[in-house]
Amino acid sequence: MKSWHLNRRTALKSTGVCLSLPWLEAMAEATSHEAPKKRFVAGYFAYGVPMPADDAADRMENGWFPVGEGKDYQAPKMHQQIMPMRDKITFLSGLSHPSMRSTSAHKGADYFLTGADILKTYDKQSISIDQYIANSLGKDTRFQSLVMSSMGGVNRPYRSSTLSFDRSGRPIPALNRPAEIFRRMFGTVTEGERNALASRGSILDEVLSEAKDLNRRLGRQDQQKMDEYLTSVREVERMTERAKQWQDTPKPKIDADGFELNIGPDTPREYLSTMYDLLVLALQTDTTRVATFQTAAEEAGPTEAFPRAIGLSAGSHKLSHEKKNYGDVAKYIGFLNELHANFVKKLDSIQEGDSTLLDNTLCFYGCATSKTHKAINYPIILSGGKNLGFQHGSHLNYSDEVPLSNIFLTFANQLGEPIERFADSTADIPDVLV
Repeated sequence: MKSWHLNRRTALKSTGVCLSLPWLEAMAEATSHEAPKKRFVAGYFAYGVPMPADDAADRMENGWFPVGEGKDYQAPKMHQQIMPMRDKITFLSGLSHPSMRSTSAHKGADYFLTGADILKTYDKQSISIDQYIANSLGKDTRFQSLVMSSMGGVNRPYRSSTLSFDRSGRPIPALNRPAEIFRRMFGTVTEGERNALASRGSILDEVLSEAKDLNRRLGRQDQQKMDEYLTSVREVERMTERAKQWQDTPKPKIDADGFELNIGPDTPREYLSTMYDLLVLALQTDTTRVATFQTAAEEAGPTEAFPRAIGLSAGSHKLSHEKKNYGDVAKYIGFLNELHANFVKKLDSIQEGDSTLLDNTLCFYGCATSKTHKAINYPIILSGGKNLGFQHGSHLNYSDEVPLSNIFLTFANQLGEPIERFADSTADIPDVLV
C-alpha cells in the first residue's frame, strides 16, 4: 500500500481557472510508474435545460445544445468553461429512453442510468450501467463504487436521490456529507465499526438459515417472494464480507486540512466543489474506479435553493419552467456546467504515466429531460477515456429512434464484461470510439 504525503494547499491554474488540488504534487511521482486503471463516472443534474428556438436571438446566449454537427459545431455560452477541452469532450443529442418518453420526467434520476421501463410499475427497475461496470472494475478497490448525491439516501421511488441501482433494481443509498465521505475513504477503522461488521455477519447467517428452513414450507408464490427477499439479504452479506476483507488494509494517508469538509448544500458552490474534489481524490487514490454523483434532485429540498449561489432568488424548479425569458435559468445551468467543467479539468491536470487521469476515466454527464417535463433529447456531455478507446471533438446528433441504452452498451463493452444487450439497447454506438 502506498503512502501519500500532501502539501496542505496546492493550487493549479489551468485555462484561467484556479483549481484547488491539495493532493497533486505528492501523488504525481507515485502514480507515474503504474499501469493506468479504467474508471467510469456518471453525473446528473435536474429539471432539463433552456431551449430557445434555433432562430431566436438568444440561441447562443442561453441555449444548451450546440449549433451544427460533427467537428464544426458551435457551443453556446453556458459551455464556455469546458470548451478549452473541446478535443476531449463530445456533445450528444437526440438520445433518450424510449419507454419513458411519456413520463412526467420528475422520475429522471430513477431511470437515467438503468433504461428500465418504470412508467407504470417500479417492479421493472433494473441494474444501472455504473453498477454493471462496477462488477468488473470494482473487484480490486476498497469500494466497488462510490455513490454520491447532494440529498443523500435514496428518497422515494420516482423522486430518487441516487442514480445507482443494484442487480435486482434496488436503489443504492447515496452519500452526501463531505466529512463522512472523507472519513470512510481515509479515516481510521474504529473498533465500533469492526464490531458492527461482525454483528451484522452473525445476524445475516441466522436470517439465511431460518429463511432456508421456512422456504421449504411455503407455496410457489410465497417462495418467489422469499427468493426476492433472500437476494437482498445475500447482497448485504456480500457487501459485509467485502468490508471485512478491507478493514485491515491501510488506507491512503490524506491531510483533511486541504478540504472544507464541514459544509452542506446551503453553500452550493463550496459544497459542490468539495464533493467533486472528493470524487477526484477517490479516483486518484484508487479507492474506487466507478462513481456516480447526482448534483441536484428533482424534489423540493436543499438543492432547490442552489440558484442562490449565483444571486438568483427563484428556486431551480421554478426557473426550469420559464418558457420565454431564459436568461436566469441559463445562468443557473451554466453554473452547474462550470463546476462539472472544473472537475473534468482537474482530472486532466493529474498525470498518470504518459497520460492523465482524464485519459483513463470516462465521464458521462447529463439530464433525463430536455425542456422541463420533456423526457426526450437528453442533454449529454461525454468526456475523457482516451486510453479506453473513446474519441472526442464532435457534436453527435441522433434521431429519436436511437435509445440512450445503446451508449450504455458501448460503455459496457469497453469497460466491463462484454454483453449483447443492456436494457432496451439495439446496437453499439461506434461513433464515440476510435
